[in-house]
Amino acid sequence: MSKFAVIHCQPAMEDFLKKTTLSWSYNDDQDVSEIDVIVPDVEYTVADGYYQDPDEQLCEHYGIDYNLVNCIEAI
Repeated sequence: MSKFAVIHCQPAMEDFLKKTTLSWSYNDDQDVSEIDVIVPDVEYTVADGYYQDPDEQLCEHYGIDYNLVNCIEAI
């Protein structure tokens, strides 16, 4: 299991991220600007017997709006 993940978010997440202690930065290497948030990975858990997408669960854990996420990578 990877120890960290990078969550590639839309710039609309900036105001939220400024209020947190999460490590983040702008990534202008692509055609569209995005924010990269580096977080420690969390262990996937099944809640009440229901499957939840592991990416959604990771974002929920850190309070990141999954609807504003472009992709997530293990690092």
